[in-house]
Amino acid sequence: MIRVNKKVEYGVLALLYLNEQESKSASVREMAANCAVPEALLSKVMQSIKNVGYVSAVYGNQGGYKLAKSIAEINLLDLTQTLDGPIQVAECLDPDNGDCPARLSCKIIDPMHVLNQKIIELFQATSVQQLAVKSDPLVEGKAAQV
Repeated sequence: MIRVNKKVEYGVLALLYLNEQESKSASVREMAANCAVPEALLSKVMQSIKNVGYVSAVYGNQGGYKLAKSIAEINLLDLTQTLDGPIQVAECLDPDNGDCPARLSCKIIDPMHVLNQKIIELFQATSVQQLAVKSDPLVEGKAAQV
């Protein structure tokens, strides 16, 4: 089964929440409560996305995080790679995995590579902002062309 990791889901939810706050900061506790996600994991997610410059930390009594980059500029591919590593729909696509004995004669490795590339292109063409749209965000814009 292919699915987006919880860290990526929580990252998207947190970025969308911060976007709603406009220029105000929000604590991890506040975001976790409002997004109904575990505070401990969200804290790790926020640290990771702070390290790549999507959010900035605000220190002091009213501290927390606030957006440092527009959610329209943050694509799902970059967020996924930051929080979960590279996208790979099959284990054999991992260049470090040489365990498959059929790798050299595999009949599906090329189609799986094509599928993997299409998913990467879709994630790259999808901004976090598009994920906030109540209708189907992938029907509009570049994402629909993939």
